[in-house]
Amino acid sequence: MGNTFLAFIDGVDFNIFFRGLLSTLTMFVVLCGATYMIIATNVGVRKGMLVASAGFFGWMFLMGIIWTIYGAGWVGATPTWELVEINRGDLSVAETEESNALAGVDLSELVTEQDPDLAQAQALEISRTQDLSGWDFLPASNSTRGEAQSSVDEYLLETGAYGSTEEYVALQFGAFTTGGKPKLKDDPTAVDRFVHFFDETFANPLHKQELIMIQVQGAKDVFSFTGGTPPVAEIDSNKDVVSVIMERNRGGPIPSLISGLRFTPFMFTVVNGLIFLICSWALHKRDKREALALAGAAA
Repeated sequence: MGNTFLAFIDGVDFNIFFRGLLSTLTMFVVLCGATYMIIATNVGVRKGMLVASAGFFGWMFLMGIIWTIYGAGWVGATPTWELVEINRGDLSVAETEESNALAGVDLSELVTEQDPDLAQAQALEISRTQDLSGWDFLPASNSTRGEAQSSVDEYLLETGAYGSTEEYVALQFGAFTTGGKPKLKDDPTAVDRFVHFFDETFANPLHKQELIMIQVQGAKDVFSFTGGTPPVAEIDSNKDVVSVIMERNRGGPIPSLISGLRFTPFMFTVVNGLIFLICSWALHKRDKREALALAGAAA
């Protein structure tokens, strides 16, 4: 029977989930159980449970605050880009009024650098001298632009604007954003970070609508042999520029104040904070009863 039992244990698939579950349960029993046992031997079983519970939920409350601030730990749904409009050709007739200001804006005509990285840096500097009516140019290295590009590809194929991603090329200087949270300066100092934190947290707690526009243009029709390496797509200047305008959906019940990503840890913080207050209030009432009892015994 012993060999059969060992064979059964050996055959159990302890994958990552069960390993994590057992590790967590063991940690909880050993750490929390040992702490409660030590406290209970000093102050009693019931009071020890209240003290241990207050300490546990107080720690969970503090951890929830950190999760909420940094958007880490037990988080909710990540923000997404939702399609607002796909404009082909002239931005001055786009239904999204904010994008009308970018009609005729072409940074590629002002960039003289040949190196791609230097060209992006030059375009960024040029854009700061232009009147873009609140829009900011996004260089190719910007993480927001890279994240939005995947959504652009999805919407262009879903709406039938293009049949495949090989039929168009994303414009090198065709990404702009407006609204959203206050932007932090490039290469910020400690003072800049403090001012940005104050501005974002206290001066502008409610975020404005955040829009992003990614521009693409049709690629040249190039013949390629079957099985060979496909040629690099080149822009066909005779085809229309297609502008994909999207809005940031942060989720949550109050997206402008707290996003869906941080709503879950925020509620976690609130629940644990309430339990911590209840345990603390129960300990306070218990201490008052004990103080009255000791005063009566002394009298």
